[in-house]
Amino acid sequence: MARPASRWRRKASSSAAPCAQKGRCCSAPEEEEEAAPPESPTATPVSVRVGSSRLRCSLCFGRFKSPIYLCAAGHLTCCRCRVKLPSNSCLTCGDGGGPAGSAYAHCPGLDLFFRDLRVPCAYDQYGCTRLVPYSGSGAAAADDHQATCAHAPCFCPEPDCFLVTSPRELAAHLAGAHAWPVDDVAYSEPRMFAVPVPHRRLLRGAEDADDDDDDAALFVMAVAPLGTGGGAAVSVARVRGKTPPARCPRFACTFYVAYPPEEAAGLDGGCFFATVPVRSSALADGDGKGEGVCFVVPREAMHEREDGSRELLVSVRIDWSLGPDEPRGDDDDH
Repeated sequence: MARPASRWRRKASSSAAPCAQKGRCCSAPEEEEEAAPPESPTATPVSVRVGSSRLRCSLCFGRFKSPIYLCAAGHLTCCRCRVKLPSNSCLTCGDGGGPAGSAYAHCPGLDLFFRDLRVPCAYDQYGCTRLVPYSGSGAAAADDHQATCAHAPCFCPEPDCFLVTSPRELAAHLAGAHAWPVDDVAYSEPRMFAVPVPHRRLLRGAEDADDDDDDAALFVMAVAPLGTGGGAAVSVARVRGKTPPARCPRFACTFYVAYPPEEAAGLDGGCFFATVPVRSSALADGDGKGEGVCFVVPREAMHEREDGSRELLVSVRIDWSLGPDEPRGDDDDH
């Protein structure tokens, strides 16, 4: 029994001091490094992909709202449907004909899961990368975001064209497929346009006219004949699918037309001018020519062409606006 004890003592001694034999040394055993505590799961968001049906009630297919109920077979139902059931049995399992285990039970874990869940904005296919709360108190924030999302789709205003896309893609579509002219305009700087009646074009606003900003505000300038008197109505509308939130910039447009028309190039002599708020429009009703608040130009302030058509020389200036909310068109409720 003494030999094992001696071996134990020698092993302990060799771990504390080098070996006495010349030219040889016993290395001390390496100490194990203490494992670093893992990062808290709550501080490490992860992204997963699941079928959208997994995030919907199995009965009404609506969004879950706590408390959430679960049957033994894994079918989920929302609290709205649960209180309407005549019994506590899972309808998905067979309209109450399933086993006793198919009864619904409240699942607090699912309440916590869906409370912290973030899902893509409903307009992610149009370029929005925002993740919004799925349920709970954050659902109101999600609804607020989607009600004002800048990526909400707009409509092509051309007849017989049914494209629905983001404002950025719509600008490229109108310029390429329908040959609309596109002009970059600097805010607070007047820009002169010589346009026929009727006419429409795109204006892309920027801090500087030379800026190449894909997210610049997009405007439609439309000129339409007005009644039988030969006048014209000029309007500018911002292309946006939803109402911008209060923190987003709002715009006003100042129109200026000189009279007589020959003096317009120098902006001398008499003039007609007006500053109007710029409305937002998804263009569901077309380009909105002559609708909403517009600038009315009499026939006498326009050039008469040899072919009998008319041309309007108008100065347009778009400014940031700190005034009241912009007017909305009926086409924006979609």
